[in-house]
Amino acid sequence: MQWITNWRRVAGCRTYLMLYPLLLAISLSNSAVVAAAEPAIKLSNYFQESWTTRDGLPHNTINSISQSDDGYLWVASWEGLTRFNGRNFTVLGRGAETGLPDSGVRAIKHDNNGDLLVVGSRGGFVRREASGWQHWPALNVLLNTVEPDKQGGYWLASEGQGLFYQHADGQRKQFTVMDGLPSNVVHSLLVDTEGRVWIGSGRGLALIEPDDTARIKTVTTIPAIPVFALLQHGNAVLVGTERGLYQWQDSGAGLYHAALAEQPISALMVRNDVLWLGTTDRGLLRLAAGELEQLTIDGGLPNNRILSLYQDRENSVWVGTNGGLFRLREAPFVTETAEQGLAGDYVRAVLAHSDGSIWVGTSQGLSRITQQGIEQLDLSAYSLGQSVLSLTEAADGAVWIGTYTDGALLWRNGKVQQQLQRDNGLLANEVRAILPVADGVWVGTAQGLNFVAADSISVIGTEQGLPAPFIMALYQHSDGRLFIGTGGGVAIRQPDGSIAALDFSTLDGAEYAFGFTPDPQLDLLWMTTDRGLVAYHLSDGKLSMLGRNVGLPFDKLFQAVVDKQQHLWISSNRGVLRLERHNLTAVLTGAQPQLHYELFGESDGMQSAQANGGSMAAAALAQDGAVWFATSKGVSWVQPGILRRFAANIPPVVIEALRVNGATVPLQHKLVLPAGANRLEFAFAGLGFVMPQRIQYRSQLVGFDADWVDRGSQNTAEYTNLPPGDYQLRVAAAYPQGGWTEQEAQISFTILPYYWQRAWFWSLLAASVLLLLILTARWRLRQLKVRQQQLQQQVAEKTIALQRQADHLTAADIERSKLLEKLKTQAQEFEQQARLDALTGLANRRAFDEALARECARSRRAKLPLTLVLLDIDHFKQVNDRYNHSVGDEVLKLVADLISVHCREDDTVARWGGEEFAVLLPNTTALVARDICERIRIAIMLADCSAVAPGLNLTISMGIAEFGGEAQHEKLLSRSDGALYQAKKHGRNRIDIALPA
Repeated sequence: MQWITNWRRVAGCRTYLMLYPLLLAISLSNSAVVAAAEPAIKLSNYFQESWTTRDGLPHNTINSISQSDDGYLWVASWEGLTRFNGRNFTVLGRGAETGLPDSGVRAIKHDNNGDLLVVGSRGGFVRREASGWQHWPALNVLLNTVEPDKQGGYWLASEGQGLFYQHADGQRKQFTVMDGLPSNVVHSLLVDTEGRVWIGSGRGLALIEPDDTARIKTVTTIPAIPVFALLQHGNAVLVGTERGLYQWQDSGAGLYHAALAEQPISALMVRNDVLWLGTTDRGLLRLAAGELEQLTIDGGLPNNRILSLYQDRENSVWVGTNGGLFRLREAPFVTETAEQGLAGDYVRAVLAHSDGSIWVGTSQGLSRITQQGIEQLDLSAYSLGQSVLSLTEAADGAVWIGTYTDGALLWRNGKVQQQLQRDNGLLANEVRAILPVADGVWVGTAQGLNFVAADSISVIGTEQGLPAPFIMALYQHSDGRLFIGTGGGVAIRQPDGSIAALDFSTLDGAEYAFGFTPDPQLDLLWMTTDRGLVAYHLSDGKLSMLGRNVGLPFDKLFQAVVDKQQHLWISSNRGVLRLERHNLTAVLTGAQPQLHYELFGESDGMQSAQANGGSMAAAALAQDGAVWFATSKGVSWVQPGILRRFAANIPPVVIEALRVNGATVPLQHKLVLPAGANRLEFAFAGLGFVMPQRIQYRSQLVGFDADWVDRGSQNTAEYTNLPPGDYQLRVAAAYPQGGWTEQEAQISFTILPYYWQRAWFWSLLAASVLLLLILTARWRLRQLKVRQQQLQQQVAEKTIALQRQADHLTAADIERSKLLEKLKTQAQEFEQQARLDALTGLANRRAFDEALARECARSRRAKLPLTLVLLDIDHFKQVNDRYNHSVGDEVLKLVADLISVHCREDDTVARWGGEEFAVLLPNTTALVARDICERIRIAIMLADCSAVAPGLNLTISMGIAEFGGEAQHEKLLSRSDGALYQAKKHGRNRIDIALPA
């Protein structure tokens, strides 16, 4: 859409000011106006990028910009000369490498051979050649700029010491006000094609004629004001001054244009008949086709003070400001936002109408983009929030509009003519998909699917076969099949009305179906899901998943569009993917294992890489072939054919660094690496600045690699354990879809062998080994004879020793048997002690737990009664408190003896802990146990304790529980303990029986 290109404005250029609205009506006949050819792109349409010290620049004031023959971009600042490869900045300051006396660099120019000339603080003047840096003695004054002439000399402008001329042999001559200069402050210089030297000073313009180099003439037709910039354009010289742009021609000099009369011009550049102007405080100006445009800090410039302008080989315009490095370039994508007139920035749906317009549904209303511009369509009478979710064109050109809260609206002839909502039959007012058909319209809502006919509304939900009620996409094939995309998969409604869900079980867990795109060339229906791209074969219903399994970088894909070249564009939360047709077909047929993709985002002109999905439709193909995408920051579109223009640029490539075993090695024409260089890391860079992140690389290490190795976008190559020998690394670069670098970057190197890797070493080693083997054999024979004699003697000695040892072992075995028997007896005693309470001699808690488990199991198995008694000495703490713990211990012994006396042989009596005891009565019911317990209680109550402590009387409380066959004997303990608690609660010195379980 060329008409869109002519008026579109990228949101990054927020301010687009037309200076002097009457400029178009002003005659330009009095000046050599830049040719009025329409530029390819408006100033406001350029994609903007900027770099500051946060990105690696040493200083934010960019004094000068240039590009060397090898492709590097060079930036001059007050803190050094900076080299930029598109990804990283490398700072070169003062020192032996450059020869600069100070880090401050004021200007970068080219000499007649294409080498870089650099001037700056303290009179530093150096030249960068292919072989290195050449520097001349410093002039001890700030040099503002340098200009070479045809004789091999250099003109140098200084800040306060006038003008210098350095001859080819290095001799210098100085010009000051005494020689006719208007001022000793020289800001700018120009050597024109005629050999004239133009001098922009602090008090006007001066001139030195080529045939009269000893005399300086003042150009009186130019005001005596600071001249900051000089540029030859055709036969004219453009003069940028503190108060306007002037031009000089043989016919005279004067103001270039009235619109630029008071503009403080600091930098000039002409490219493709377009005049670019930098100002000291008013930003960037551009004059093209009679139209003056301005870009300021409000429109994205880092700073309104412009110090330098440069256009690189890829036609990017670089701007040096006081706030950093700034670039304007064309980008594949263009974005329209609310600043350009959209109703809102959050776009959910986009429709390419048959009349050539583009309809854009946003969260704040509906917009239509036409040749005349962007207009907003007022839906407020029917939709209070005007939040649009979906857009679809009807057969007659009317547009169905799905809203978030107000149902579906039919726009025809400039107004809403019909509204469908919950009140008149829709399942919900949230409408994400609409599909007009011959006999009605399908409406997909958040609660299910409706079909609206002329006189009825039918409902299709999960009861009718939908996998989920949340509808996001609809598509009807030519054979009548209706494809329904939901939050739980895809369902197909056949022409007979039957509905069946597709089996997504083998598709990596895919659930959400965001969009459908027919592909007639392959007889496919593409389905974008939350697990990748699904190919549905319309002929046989076969499903193929293209996701992470074939190399896609993420899962969730929203909407696919087949462009006019049959390539596939897909929106996602993380940018827009482009898949080429031949690769896509090859992966589908199994000819290739991986999908190759391009991913576009913010660096490609999108204001946000987050595209939106879940509404119909989230992307569209316009009549002119442009592909439009709904994003969270406006609607973005791309003309696929423009990619060929970007791919036409072939970036030069350089090898930047080599690290050997982790240490950086200086690059030389023929490198010789020492033995042991077993890890080599090469870093290289494609010197392209339009899409540096997507530059593709390939390399070949001649002597190791049989062919080129594709590196993708990785700009490093690593080799380990290379054998000694001669090698050559070749590197090439290309933009996606573009050609490879013809002049490859190359570096040759040799890895030296260790001494033990040389031929003479192995020959000497072989001879030494042979001689050693002979000597060893002879020595070995002699040793064997001696050894035979020694062995015979040793056998006799060993025989005697073995007999003695056998006798000794027999005696030791007898002694060991006695010791083992003794240990066994001790172990049994220890085992018994471990199971007895040391104080009372009763079984301890451990022994009682084992007996309890054993008896419960036996009672459960033999169906025999079993009773557990827990008893506690009443007020035992008072005994310890009144007497002492020794008396308490005697009480415990006395009670233990009395319990044991009244229990049977099969009963188990144990000290449960503290003053508590436990009695386990096998083959005993609770009633029988009560009698036994009563005897024990009375015996203790009547016991004479005077021997223990005078006046001491004892009573006990007892809890009885009969085993009820519980699977866990802990329950028996719990019930017995509960009965004991009840006995204490009811006054102590008594017996309570727990109820059966």
